[in-house]
Amino acid sequence: MDLRQRLADHVVVADGAMGSELLARIPAAPRIDLAALEHPQEVLQIHLDYLASGAEILQTATFATSRPRLRRLHADTETEVLNAAAVKLAREARDIAGVDCLVAGSIGPIAGLLDPAEPKNRATIAAAFSEQAAILAGRGADLIVLESFFRLDELRIALAAVREITQLPLIALLTFPAERAPHPWGSYAAHVAELDAEDVAAVGLSCAPGPLGTLEILHRLPRLTHPLAVEPNAGMVVQRPGHALLSPATPSYLASFARQAVALGARLVGSCCGTGPEHTRAIAAAVKDARAEARPGSPVVSIQARHPAPQRKPESGLATKLASGRFVRVVQIDPPKGANADRVLDAARLMAADGRVDAVDINSNPLARLRMDALWLAAEIQRETGLETIPHITPRDASLMGLQSQLLGAWRAGIRNLLAITGDPSLLGDYPGQLDVNQVDIFELVRAVSRMAEGADWTGNPIGDPPAFHVGVAVNPNAENLDEEISRFERKIAGGARFGMSQVFFEWAPWERFLERFGGTPPVPCLIPIWPLTSAKLALRLHYEVPGIVVPRELRQRLESAGSHAAEIGRQHAIEMLAGAPARAQGAYFIAPFKNPEAVLNLL
Repeated sequence: MDLRQRLADHVVVADGAMGSELLARIPAAPRIDLAALEHPQEVLQIHLDYLASGAEILQTATFATSRPRLRRLHADTETEVLNAAAVKLAREARDIAGVDCLVAGSIGPIAGLLDPAEPKNRATIAAAFSEQAAILAGRGADLIVLESFFRLDELRIALAAVREITQLPLIALLTFPAERAPHPWGSYAAHVAELDAEDVAAVGLSCAPGPLGTLEILHRLPRLTHPLAVEPNAGMVVQRPGHALLSPATPSYLASFARQAVALGARLVGSCCGTGPEHTRAIAAAVKDARAEARPGSPVVSIQARHPAPQRKPESGLATKLASGRFVRVVQIDPPKGANADRVLDAARLMAADGRVDAVDINSNPLARLRMDALWLAAEIQRETGLETIPHITPRDASLMGLQSQLLGAWRAGIRNLLAITGDPSLLGDYPGQLDVNQVDIFELVRAVSRMAEGADWTGNPIGDPPAFHVGVAVNPNAENLDEEISRFERKIAGGARFGMSQVFFEWAPWERFLERFGGTPPVPCLIPIWPLTSAKLALRLHYEVPGIVVPRELRQRLESAGSHAAEIGRQHAIEMLAGAPARAQGAYFIAPFKNPEAVLNLL
C-alpha cells in the first residue's frame, strides 16, 4: 500500500527523532550527520526500535546530508555514498523487522547556510536538493519528506527541484519559531495553507513550535485538499551533566497531542527532536483504529502582510560624507591583546582632537589571533571620544545568531558602520580554518545584516527597531583572478554593501586596472590603503608571507638600501600615495603602528 492509499485508509504513524536519539545513544559522537557511515549499527537499531513501536514510515538519517551542509564538515565528497547508505539502513531495518512500512528520504533546509533570497544561491540550492533527492529515490526510498523548513521560499525551491527528478510522493513540512506571546498563529496557518496548492501528497508542520503550538496552528487552518501531516518536537530539549538529552514531553503528553491533532484533521502523526521510540509507541496506541475526518470548516486565512520596516537613514556620518563627495580619512587600528584598552583610547582621543580623522577602523582578531572584541572597542571609542568607528565583523568567530545578537547590541551602543570580511583562517587544528565557525560565507553575512535593516532576522522573523548599518566590504585589486574578485565584489554590493575598502597595495597599477573594469568609477565609494612601511623586513614579510599583498621590488630595494632610515623612505612613499588618492578614490584608510597608533597623524 503506497503513501496516498495509507493516508486515505487510516491515520499513518511516522517515526520520531533521529538526531537527538543518536546524541542520546552516542553522546560523544561529534558528527551525527555522518552517522549512516560512522555509526551504522546505531542508526539501524533506532530504525528497528521505531518499527517495533508501531511506526509505518521510517525517515532516513539524511536530514543534513545535502552537499552544502556536508561541505561544512569537509565531507561533501561523501554526499552520494552517505545518502545511499542511509536508505540502505532503513530498508534493511524493514527487511529485518518484517514490517510493512515505507522508507521516506529525509531532506532538511539549506537556508541557514545559503540565503535563498540571493539570486545566485537559488541555482545552488536547487541543485543540492535535486542531487540529494535523486540519490534517495534511486536507492529505493518510497517517498521524499522535506521537513523542518523555516522559509517558505526555500521550501518552494525544494519542491520544484525534487519534482523535476522524481515522481515519488512528497511531504512538505514547515517549522515555525516558538515566539513569546502574542503568537502569530494565524500567519503560520496561512503559510501551511499555501502549500496546499503544491504537487504534494501531504502538507503540514514538523519540529517547532512544539505540541501545543502545533495545535494552535491546526485550529486556524482552513479546509485543505491535501492530507495534513504533523510531527512536533518534544518541547525545548536540554542537556544536563550526566544526561545525554532531557525531553520535557512525556509519551502520554504526545499521545494526548496525537488524539487532538487527529480530531483537527491530521492523517499523518509523528514526532521530532527530543522524542524516541517510547513516544512513537504512545502515539501509535492513541491513534489506533482512528480515522481522520475532514476537518470542520474554518475561515479562510490570508497571510498577514508584513509591513516593511521603517526605512531609517543610516545615521552614519561616514555615509553622509561619502555621499557628499568628501574625501574621507580613516585610521585603522588593531585592538589590544589583553583587557586594557587605555593605550588605544588615548590614541583615539588624540585623533579626535586633531580633527582630520573621520573615523577609526578596527580589526577583528587580525591574523586570527585573539584580541579585544572590535564591536565593544568601537563602542568604547565612540563613547569616550565621539569619533566615529568602523568595526570589522567576520563569520569566522561566531554563529550567525551570535553575530546578529552582537549587532543589535552594537546598534544600541551607537555603532553605525561595519566592515564585513571573511577573516583570516585560524591555525588551530590539523589545517587552517578547521575549527572556525563560518556558519555562513561573506555573501550571506552581508545579506543577513541587510535583512536586519529591513526588520527581519536571518530566518525572516521580525525584529524591533531595525539596525540600518552602513556596511562596507573588502576588495582586493591584487587578486590573481581579477574577474572572480570583481564578481565577488558585485555580489557583496547586491547583498547590501554600501562602500568598499581595498586590500593593501603600494603602487597604483593594480587599483587602476580595477577601476578600468568599472569605467573609471566603482559602483560604491571605495577607500584605498596608506601604509607607511617602517623597515625592509616588514616589506619582505608582507610580500612573501601575507596572501594578497604585493610590495613592488623597487620599494623593497629602496627600503633595504636605506638601512636604519627605512622608516623615512616608507613615510615618503605613503605621502606620495596619499597625494594621488583623491583622484582615484573616495577616501583613504591609514594603517597605524600597533604600539604607537597616533604616529599616523604625522601623515595627515
